[in-house]
Amino acid sequence: MIDRTDSRPPSSREAFSRAELARAKYDGRGIFVEGRRSELEALRQMGARDPSLGRLYEGHLNAVLLVALYGTDVQRRAAARDARAGCLFGVWNTQANEPVRVSQKPRRFVLSGAKTWCSGADSVTRALITAQTHDGSMQMCLVPMDRARATVDDSAWRPLGMEASNSFRVDFSGVELEEGDLIGSPGDYERSPWFLGGALRFAAVHAGIVERLAAETYAFLVATGRKDDAMQLARAGELRIATAGARNWIDAGEAAWLAFDSDPSERNAATVVAQADMARLAIERAGLDALELAVRSVGARGLLEPLPFAGLVRDLTMYLRQPAPDATLLRVGAGALASVSGVV
Repeated sequence: MIDRTDSRPPSSREAFSRAELARAKYDGRGIFVEGRRSELEALRQMGARDPSLGRLYEGHLNAVLLVALYGTDVQRRAAARDARAGCLFGVWNTQANEPVRVSQKPRRFVLSGAKTWCSGADSVTRALITAQTHDGSMQMCLVPMDRARATVDDSAWRPLGMEASNSFRVDFSGVELEEGDLIGSPGDYERSPWFLGGALRFAAVHAGIVERLAAETYAFLVATGRKDDAMQLARAGELRIATAGARNWIDAGEAAWLAFDSDPSERNAATVVAQADMARLAIERAGLDALELAVRSVGARGLLEPLPFAGLVRDLTMYLRQPAPDATLLRVGAGALASVSGVV
């Protein structure tokens, strides 16, 4: 049950099909049952289809993955059943001044505090959140939003783009959970390589948006009779390079995950994280380049709605702003220098 703090209706957006939600199946090792390539391809396609849907689907896959990795057999079966029934899962971890805490009471657990940037706050029915325990560790909780009484506040959601993701603030104070709603043990959420290596998922969505932006630009130039213009050809060439580069980084990340699946060693885990870090940053750069190239190519005329460019530009600009890019770059740099032996 959801209490809204104002009467503004949520942004309209396309609903997921039950088949797409049911596709989120992982085995006990966290491997997508249709294969790593299929998982990343589904995310890429969803990003190209609609950026906000891509963000929600990435959170859905992430949540089901965490249940598959750390949940009990009963919890895994329940998550699979709920996904088949059309339940949308999500992962909500960000918080501000009122962090979510979980307290144990007789025969139940009680939450307090709030999460921010809760994508799909109006439609997620299984929210996997992190909550601080009495000793400061983080415990994953799977909150049944269709039964829990949480307060959703959309008053501050006035974003540049990604508006249809409905990433609102959710207050969980007073929500009661059972022991079966707690997933895994404290500290599991940030285990390597799944936490940092998981950035490859949203990078795949970004890559799909970049490909869509490039494809729309090519079509616009052909339709407006500009395909033979030298400057437009040059920009189209740069766009093609950016999209190919993004795809290649996703492929490299997939290869790192496959190597880890075959041999889950510390070395392969570190490679997964490094590849995901580099892919995230490289695809961010490709996205920024694609934004400039597309806007220059289509001009002011192309930024008029109902043409798709204004919306894609807003959404990609907003979605590329993932947290801690500087820390990610520092990890990449440290990894580069750690591979150097001896003194020059």
